[in-house]
Amino acid sequence: MQRFEKTGCTTCHSGPAFNGVTAFPAALGVFRKFPTFTDSAYVKKYGLVADEGRYEATKRPEDRHMWRVPTLRNLGETAPYFHNGAVKTLDEAVRVMAKTQLNEDLGADEVHDIVAFLGALDGTFPKQAMPRLPPTPGNLLD
Repeated sequence: MQRFEKTGCTTCHSGPAFNGVTAFPAALGVFRKFPTFTDSAYVKKYGLVADEGRYEATKRPEDRHMWRVPTLRNLGETAPYFHNGAVKTLDEAVRVMAKTQLNEDLGADEVHDIVAFLGALDGTFPKQAMPRLPPTPGNLLD
């Protein structure tokens, strides 16, 4: 977690779910520009600006390339990564985020530390019982 904080990841990924939401209710979530540093080779390699994000729905210029900050809980189970699913591994996703959001080039040890921290955010999913509707009274064929 120290490496995660020192790198600057908590600028966006804060709060209990590490999705930027620190108070409830937060129906829409927190939106941030992605990518921030568009001159990174990762932007072209993974087509990160092909989709204009929230702008596609709102058509407001200030929403261009704005994306909801996702939770980092159980991140190991959500590959592939990013809005277009272009990044296949968590290690690479960490490198891409560091460069495109913070303009930081991480070494192998730094990536390893952050990925280890992200793994610590995994947990069991809660049991969810499916709701059951009551039977329809009477005969529907009559």
